[in-house]
Amino acid sequence: MALTTNDFCPCGSGDKIRFCCGKEVAKELDKISNAIEGEQYIATLKQIETLVEEKGNLGCLLALRGIALMATGQIDAAQENALEFLDIEPENSTAWAQRAITSADEPHKVMEYVQKCLEYSSTEQIPQLILPAIQRVTDALFSTGNLFAAFSHLTLGSAISRGNQQAVMRMFQFVQNPDYPLLLKQRLPLPPKSEEAVYADTYEEIFELSRRGAWFLALDKVEDLLDEHPNDTHLLKAAAVLNTYLGQDEGADVWRQYIACLDSASDEAIEAEAYAQMLENQSNPDVQPIHRITYSVTDLDLIQEMLVASDQARLVPSPGFSNDDPDNPPPRAIFVLTDRAQPESGVELSLEDVPTGIASVYLFGKQTDRDARIELVPSSIGGEEGAGNILVDITDGNLGKQEASDEISQVPVLTDTMAWNPVFPEDTPQETIQELSLEHRTHSLQTVFPKIKLAALGGVTPEEASVDFEARIKLDACLLILESNLQCRDHQATLDDVRTSLGLSPIETADPSEIDLNQVPDIRLARYDVTKLSTEQLGDVYQRCFFVGFRRGFIQAAEEILARDEKPEHVNLPDVYAALLDTRETIEDRLALVEEAKAAAIAQDESPAAWLLREVPLRLINQEAQAASDIIRKLETDHINEPGIAEQLYGLLVQMGVMNPDGSRAVPGAAPAAGNDGGVWTPGSESPSGGESEGSGLWIPD
Repeated sequence: MALTTNDFCPCGSGDKIRFCCGKEVAKELDKISNAIEGEQYIATLKQIETLVEEKGNLGCLLALRGIALMATGQIDAAQENALEFLDIEPENSTAWAQRAITSADEPHKVMEYVQKCLEYSSTEQIPQLILPAIQRVTDALFSTGNLFAAFSHLTLGSAISRGNQQAVMRMFQFVQNPDYPLLLKQRLPLPPKSEEAVYADTYEEIFELSRRGAWFLALDKVEDLLDEHPNDTHLLKAAAVLNTYLGQDEGADVWRQYIACLDSASDEAIEAEAYAQMLENQSNPDVQPIHRITYSVTDLDLIQEMLVASDQARLVPSPGFSNDDPDNPPPRAIFVLTDRAQPESGVELSLEDVPTGIASVYLFGKQTDRDARIELVPSSIGGEEGAGNILVDITDGNLGKQEASDEISQVPVLTDTMAWNPVFPEDTPQETIQELSLEHRTHSLQTVFPKIKLAALGGVTPEEASVDFEARIKLDACLLILESNLQCRDHQATLDDVRTSLGLSPIETADPSEIDLNQVPDIRLARYDVTKLSTEQLGDVYQRCFFVGFRRGFIQAAEEILARDEKPEHVNLPDVYAALLDTRETIEDRLALVEEAKAAAIAQDESPAAWLLREVPLRLINQEAQAASDIIRKLETDHINEPGIAEQLYGLLVQMGVMNPDGSRAVPGAAPAAGNDGGVWTPGSESPSGGESEGSGLWIPD
């Protein structure tokens, strides 16, 4: 497409070519633009160099030269170009974007460059390079653990990309990950604008800067206003929010200045303290080291035999180590040491009888320049001595001398103390594992957590903080973070029993009738009585909680959606059924929900195929082989041509052992079948060899 003088200048000023530096080389810019679109970068660079010699360092030429240099991998030259660009136009957004993309500086510095780009960008024209600059700094911030700034820039990039599928999916994958705290992922808007404030016009400007991501400049303006209006609650919260967007250490202090203006028992104050704790933990995490102990051994085979024979060591089958580095081959074997002997059976296991893994043991054979060795890695902080003593007992004096002790990681104190590493006997029923895991979590929260000294509480325990009036808000905030993280995985999780035992008030169900839910943070949405939500509110709560992975919130809303005759608009009913499927405790209940989902799909003139696919493994688990076989035949007969169904069906059959990956029918105890003239066996058809199908045509693995 031809570039005209009415197009925006490539320099990124936001002005049209005829009013900008490009007017002197308008015709040449069209040729250069076409060459870049055609990926003719070498020719582009030659043409630009000629023009620079003739016309000087025009911003439009430096902008295009930077693009061509980066496209050809000439990063050092591109960095020099960016610095040259900034020398002549220090307030040019494109120049700052190039600086961010090419910089080798630490992530916080690169974030400053991106912020400068956003500060100087025009609302009419977003610089072409802003998205790659934001993506680069986002990745860098994530890699260094500045999660608040990383998530803020990830969100900003997704918004600027205006629906770009890749950007949206990247955002969705992050917010759906339960390993990231809910407080980090939820909406954190600036306080709403106030027309009555004397600084209303300036705040309007701050609001606009924040909307487009220029958070450093917005924060500077808020701080200037705070000099004039100290302790203004509205401005203090704005400063705290902007510091949080940027992942600034100073944010913790600002949140606490804001708390001083609030009722310390209010939700707003507790959430503010939670943000302060998370910002502090980000820059100064409450962690302790894990050490690896290395022993030299003379008879590795004997050591391995002793570990195999021990009832306190479990061999890890197929650890999956690659041998890509011949100079450092993978371990010969890996064992897990347990704190007690393995029970003969896990069928009637109690919590007290469950062995826990206290260390991993890696056995390395002799290398050219190194003797055979054992590496012991404890599972918990300070576990080296106890694990070492058990290993010495198992090896009965055959363990060599300790060669080294190396720090290999830093582990959060709270996570380490609350962690559980059970090693269940192989016959332990899945239901028993789930019950014991829940029992352990409850026991740990009620008896272990109250006695842990935590940096977030000023180095005291929850029990000690609970009787200190000034420390109670820190404890409330700590519990809020912990509880919301649990509720992203388990919709039934609650710490109200812990609160009660510590003398704190449990969180009560609230009436949403007089509440504007748009002003309520996501972390509170699960507290409202869903039966009193309007249909529109119910849909909003479900979608907001689903988006950020707040399982407790969206499961409560999903149950209420199914219970009502009137369904919220814009809620995908199949997603609601899918969300609830894993909440049903018995196979019968899950099958009943599948039947409801199929009926709902048919009532809306939609295909029930996706639910038929879900039904197959449930029928098999329920020992209904014939019913499963009938469903598979129905899928093949009625739905096989629907998008994605064939692939999902055959993938399911391979997973169940009914089919081999090559498309042939699996036979118990037999090797995968060889080619059969290109034929692929499908449920209900004759076998590839032409023999007759037996029984239901579905083999259930023993």
